Amino acid sequence: MPWLTRTIHELFGLKEIFSFTGCRNYKVTDSGYCRNMASDRIIQSLPTLVLASVLILVSFSKVRANDDRYDEFPSAERFNFRIGGFLIDSFDTTVRFDSTQFPLGSLIDLEDNFDVDSSESVLRIDGFYRFNHRHRIDWTYYRSRRKGSSVATQDYIIGDPDDPLGGFIIPRDSNVQTVWNFDLLKIGYAWSFLNKRRYEMFIGTGLSIRELEIEIAYQSGLGGIFQFDSFEAGPTIPLPTAVIGGRWNFTEKWQGIFRYEFFLLEVGNYKGSQQDFQLLLEHSTFKHVGFGVGINTVHINLRARDDTLRGEFDSRILGLLGYTKVYF
Repeated sequence: MPWLTRTIHELFGLKEIFSFTGCRNYKVTDSGYCRNMASDRIIQSLPTLVLASVLILVSFSKVRANDDRYDEFPSAERFNFRIGGFLIDSFDTTVRFDSTQFPLGSLIDLEDNFDVDSSESVLRIDGFYRFNHRHRIDWTYYRSRRKGSSVATQDYIIGDPDDPLGGFIIPRDSNVQTVWNFDLLKIGYAWSFLNKRRYEMFIGTGLSIRELEIEIAYQSGLGGIFQFDSFEAGPTIPLPTAVIGGRWNFTEKWQGIFRYEFFLLEVGNYKGSQQDFQLLLEHSTFKHVGFGVGINTVHINLRARDDTLRGEFDSRILGLLGYTKVYF
């Protein structure tokens, strides 16, 4: 287990939530699908997490009855542009390709079964533009490219081999090649209902535009047979998100920031959820340049059930953020 993941598990007892292998944390639904029990517990706890976040920030930002929610100090950062690295310490990804008639596919752990890279460093861009004390827009962009090469230790069923629309079985001892492509662009609006020189609290909404593709190919040692299949997690469409977050200035130079973002949505034959939590510590080192570090966890769960594709996908990401910010 990577050091960052192990440390967080030990500190916060998150092993059951952030780690699983095979179907240990799954149960079979009436339709025959593996259902992620840990994911269900997280989703059920969302109202509690959001309420707790609100109460914590309100307690920190409590003001006298005759005080306003805003002050006359100009915003220290009306424009903020952050660029840096997202050092992903731990990927945990499972996928299942099923028949269009009934579930038959094998549950595959990409990192454990197919040796897909379990860590990665990617370029990440974040930022915001503030119109005034109350309103701002923000954005995030990064992409992930991973590959894996392995020898199958068992037979894996991809879809239904007897289905006219496709499917095959990866025989044991076959050479398996896997490609993971993920792009994410987030654009959002935030309303700061508390914004003082010392602290800020905001809620917002936005669009999460994500594109996910997983490709699996194999070559059998018997007769050099080659088969290929791919999984695309729905069309590239914007999905609405809800956001809560805040800022606390410890000094003129140091500030802490947290942000929690999620969506739960069903579009046609696609169901999905995503949760994204950030905790940052920034230092405004120079007049218009500063630096920051932080931690970011992301959980994505997707299901597809249409006439040409049925499957499930679950991914958990844990990583460190390190960046330079330009602001004025």
